Amino acid sequence: MKRKNSTRLAVMTALLLAAGLSSTVQAAEGVAKIKEFQFDKPVDPVAAANHHNSKKVKPSISSFPSKSRERVATYEEADFWIFDSWTSVSADYDYDGYYTWFSVEFDADTVYANVPVYAVIYLGDEQSFQSVHVSSVFHIYGEDSNDSFVVETELVTGYAPYEYDVMVELYDANTDELIAMTDGYDDADLAFLSLESNDYDEPYVEEETVVVVEQHGGALTLPVLAGLMGFIYWRRRIAQRPATIN
Repeated sequence: MKRKNSTRLAVMTALLLAAGLSSTVQAAEGVAKIKEFQFDKPVDPVAAANHHNSKKVKPSISSFPSKSRERVATYEEADFWIFDSWTSVSADYDYDGYYTWFSVEFDADTVYANVPVYAVIYLGDEQSFQSVHVSSVFHIYGEDSNDSFVVETELVTGYAPYEYDVMVELYDANTDELIAMTDGYDDADLAFLSLESNDYDEPYVEEETVVVVEQHGGALTLPVLAGLMGFIYWRRRIAQRPATIN
């Protein structure tokens, strides 16, 4: 399967910083900051909603409660599928091997020419998947490999260090029907991401131990030294006098 250019995410991040397009999401388990891209450009949620031109309100993240692993099953829909997905991680300031930032890119395809959709991103531990983000509405165009969607996530609070699995669900924006999904069982790139939120990622600071040696000679040190030097000088003068012969 075709891999994206290695500089792609760096270019998109620079564009997003310039545009200032980001959002903060309060999920069930914690808080995350989200950025979205498509066609190598930042996604503006307002512009995306206007482009969709629908009076229907997109579901909020609270509409997607946690799902136990037993309830998650491979979803097959002949008209829609997620062709491939990619992940990357970054930002580990305490050097413990767990990262606070991750990116998910996925290429969704359909037999139709143009379909408005939205995605829900989940993070899963051993027992369940928790929804992290509901994306803006975006369009997929047949089997076009250039319409992949990117969600960059910075975990702010509420996510303990763990090897999380990522799950992506794709919904029809007109009907809110689940039309495709993928997770670590379908794609190894979505499995075992070592992640934690910023509140668990305290930068490591090496402590320096400073030893201070103090010496105290006492109040009589100088007078005693002066007396000793005077005594030595007197003894030398006595020794240098010529002997007296009686």
